[in-house]
Amino acid sequence: MSWYPDKMVMSIDDRRQFLGKVDIFAHCKKRDLKALAKTCEERSFMPGQVICRQGTRGVAMFVITRGTVRIVEEFESGGSAIVARLGPGAAVGEMAILDGAERTATVVAEDTVEALVLTSWDFKAMLRQRPEVALDILPVVVRRFRETAAELRRLTSDGGAQREHRELP
Repeated sequence: MSWYPDKMVMSIDDRRQFLGKVDIFAHCKKRDLKALAKTCEERSFMPGQVICRQGTRGVAMFVITRGTVRIVEEFESGGSAIVARLGPGAAVGEMAILDGAERTATVVAEDTVEALVLTSWDFKAMLRQRPEVALDILPVVVRRFRETAAELRRLTSDGGAQREHRELP
């Protein structure tokens, strides 16, 4: 891994190794991880920058390689709740690369964030060539969806004690 001032540049092999440690890709074969690594692009986000916004169409997922993000559920009433804080090794927006539907939460960089970005069109092209990758990641996507749904139920059933009433950047 090479470091430039305030920017990390990963080789394809570094990316492959990193992706292999990310829960959603942990069961993928080495050759599939290498194909994913070649497809990903590196991107930087400044503190407070919205990486993706709830309600917008999702076209990419982000694998955090450096920094911390907060996952925020925004309510129609104008309030919001921090659902999670995630750091290196976390993947966000994975449902977007599968269905392209609207984002279910907003992701905000808490500090300088570096991420590997995988677009839905690149991921779907890879799945056409390697459909077994879908079977490798599907159990993780389903588990994460269930965990998120359970957390949202908890937040709404406790009277919204963790809600933050403020504007997001």
